[in-house]
Amino acid sequence: MLDQNNAGFENKLLAKIKDSKMSPKPRWRFLLTDSFVWFAGLIALLIGAAAISVMIYLFKFNDWEIYDQTKKSFLEFFILTLPYFWIVFLALFVFILSYYLKHTKKGYRYSEILIIGASIILSVILGTVLYATGCGEKLDNIIGSRTPYYDQVINRHVDMWSQPHEGRLSGLVVDKSSDEQFILVDRENQAWIVNTENSKLYGGAVVIIYQPIRLTGKETGEHTFRADRILPLNAGRGFFLRLNIPDSTQ
Repeated sequence: MLDQNNAGFENKLLAKIKDSKMSPKPRWRFLLTDSFVWFAGLIALLIGAAAISVMIYLFKFNDWEIYDQTKKSFLEFFILTLPYFWIVFLALFVFILSYYLKHTKKGYRYSEILIIGASIILSVILGTVLYATGCGEKLDNIIGSRTPYYDQVINRHVDMWSQPHEGRLSGLVVDKSSDEQFILVDRENQAWIVNTENSKLYGGAVVIIYQPIRLTGKETGEHTFRADRILPLNAGRGFFLRLNIPDSTQ
């Protein structure tokens, strides 16, 4: 009886396949789909690793050792300078990478937590390698020189160092008339006269024309600033190098 039922089911199934004109998919289509999944996953991994390399670069030059000179608590400084854009960007591509890994030939065997964890670890390892090769710095300079709202969204460190009323100013040196004074153009293309009579250089800073720099001190008047400390500017260099220099400073 059981054999008859099985035979009847098989006949019905064969009849349905015949009526629907169904045919097995060729092997090359499965191979093509699997190759696409792996390729898309690799692209997501590379983009996520690139984000990690930039984050490492931003964290390295985040001025942890002199945060107190910004007149902020450590917690305020930490919150103000977190690279939120890159954190969200990384999370997005870790999700994409995890999705494609899950859809590989054997990906269904593993839990989502394991796949997400593996995706993060792979991104961190490759991102660290990319950072060691200078990729993080190069990407930051390229993005800074071309991307709108870089200073407010992508690298908020620049925004924090562009608050002269709070004693922090950054920009591009465009003229150096003496050892005690130079002209700096800020992120809004506004020229500032900077007095450096009693200032000190930190972190290997050098005042060079057409090079970006950061200052701590005090706003002393309309577009005049007294610098107490002069510091180099690393992350965000590309942003300041794209400034249009006002004619009055040339």
